[in-house]
Amino acid sequence: MRHLSDTWCCVPVKEGEEHLHRRSTNPQAPNTTMAPSNLKLIYFDGKGRAELARMLFNYGGIAFEDSRIGHADFVTLKPTLPFGQVPVLEVDGTVYSQSLAINLYAAKLSGLFPSDNLEALKSDMFSQSLTEMEGPFVEFMFKTPDETKKAELKKVFIEETVPKLFTVLEKMVGGKFILGDKISHVDLQLLDVVANKIAWVFPTFSLEAHPALAAVVNNVKADPKVAAYLAKQ
Repeated sequence: MRHLSDTWCCVPVKEGEEHLHRRSTNPQAPNTTMAPSNLKLIYFDGKGRAELARMLFNYGGIAFEDSRIGHADFVTLKPTLPFGQVPVLEVDGTVYSQSLAINLYAAKLSGLFPSDNLEALKSDMFSQSLTEMEGPFVEFMFKTPDETKKAELKKVFIEETVPKLFTVLEKMVGGKFILGDKISHVDLQLLDVVANKIAWVFPTFSLEAHPALAAVVNNVKADPKVAAYLAKQ
């Protein structure tokens, strides 16, 4: 996992490149949006920065190739990638980079991006806040070799950074989900951040102090499409 900027670009895929992959579809959630005929999401065999896109594609019933590469494969693949990092999304033979761009694209294809401009603005505000929180997370997890310093940064993150941000975000919850009664991509992002990032490093983490956010996470988990996906993990 590496901290990524908000930019993206694309390059053509070279013929003959091979990756470990799985074909993923969700027959329970037919898609009503015209999707490209060939989608390939390339990332390591872990959750990290690709899990949200996987959840979004599965939620929308979007067929995609879930290409999971090993670190040896990444060394070979790296020189061909726009920023030399993953995840990348191959769309009909063209490679797009940056997880934020990929997630927004997946949300739109899956019908989980708000059509109302103000709701889109609110979801972007919430989403960007969660994304920015990943900066200090990546710093202590992957860029701080000194164990004493790492412990200090982890303490600040879980005791100060997370509570401060979640106190603000909780005030934005509009109902059953963040935007109201209808689930959106930012609800899945909240679940991903809490379950696959924070709880991964802090197993005892709880949203008890933030009941509105806890309710959103529980409602997302209870959604039949999300529940079906999580049951397979």
